[in-house]
Amino acid sequence: MAVDSQPVFIVGVARSGTTLLQQMLDHHPAFAFPWESHFIPVFHRHLAVFGDLKVAANRQRLIEAIVEYVPVSFGEKLPGEWIPGLSAAAPEIAASAPADYAGIVDAVYQFMVRQRGRRRWGDKTPGYINSMPLLLELFPGARFIHMVRDGRDVAASVGPLSFGPSTAHLGARKWVSFIRHGLNFQKAHPDRVMLLKYEDLAADPETHCRKVCEFLGEEFDPAMLSFHEDGSQRIPGQGIHEMISQPPSLKRVGRWKKDLTPGQVRVFEAIAGPMLQQFGYELSQPRPKVRFYDKPLSVIGEKVLWMRPNTKPLSLAERLDLGKRRKAFRAKYGF
Repeated sequence: MAVDSQPVFIVGVARSGTTLLQQMLDHHPAFAFPWESHFIPVFHRHLAVFGDLKVAANRQRLIEAIVEYVPVSFGEKLPGEWIPGLSAAAPEIAASAPADYAGIVDAVYQFMVRQRGRRRWGDKTPGYINSMPLLLELFPGARFIHMVRDGRDVAASVGPLSFGPSTAHLGARKWVSFIRHGLNFQKAHPDRVMLLKYEDLAADPETHCRKVCEFLGEEFDPAMLSFHEDGSQRIPGQGIHEMISQPPSLKRVGRWKKDLTPGQVRVFEAIAGPMLQQFGYELSQPRPKVRFYDKPLSVIGEKVLWMRPNTKPLSLAERLDLGKRRKAFRAKYGF
């Protein structure tokens, strides 16, 4: 069953400016965003675990499972509860929530909206770009903003991080796949999706914030442009979002030219060249080709690089601990 709500979903490939836009919208007086959620499509696939949602106790168990799942669902540490106060409020939310999944999810986010004195909720989980049909089914009033960034800059940004992809081969394939999902969904639902390039937002924040607000049916608010004054206090702090404490700039545009090796650039452009050109990103090589050894080297490289001990946002020890906590969740809930 769908609900009559108008949430905003910011999607795209990770490290494409999704956090930047989240912070801008979170400083708008109409919107409240938590940190990444990751649970909506996963729990939808496993609703049978929670039984008849007409029973308040089952709705409460579902909400409590969400509270447990979010911290183990992705590779960053939350500084506190995903939505402050949600765990304690679970019985009250469950008692009044609708007896269906969409209604329960909406009730969880509406709790956050009330806590912060806002009117609408949003979610910035980049991977939801692969779940937009489900999200629109659950929330027919939803709007989606698809962030796109030069994939080579994405690869340069995400490669050193603990959650990867760590190799150009896998990074290029993922970049193309995610963007293709977004474009296909936008073609089917053009009035529901706004495509926004990171480079455009960084170059002219006010113009593009105004366009975002127009798309969402809200008035522009100048507070969106002052997010950096306290933005670092609103997100997990493992040193991978340091730019949020600064005004938008183009200093990270084109970083791939110094941060990627010629071999990495060749592989990325060979795989993602047509998509790069579609968005106006010029190739550095006329006819880049994938060589026979690129894929096996990528497979090996992903496994070896996963073992790096001192990565951000999670070290190897922290990732191993996260794996244990994920295993404990699966043992408890079966997924």
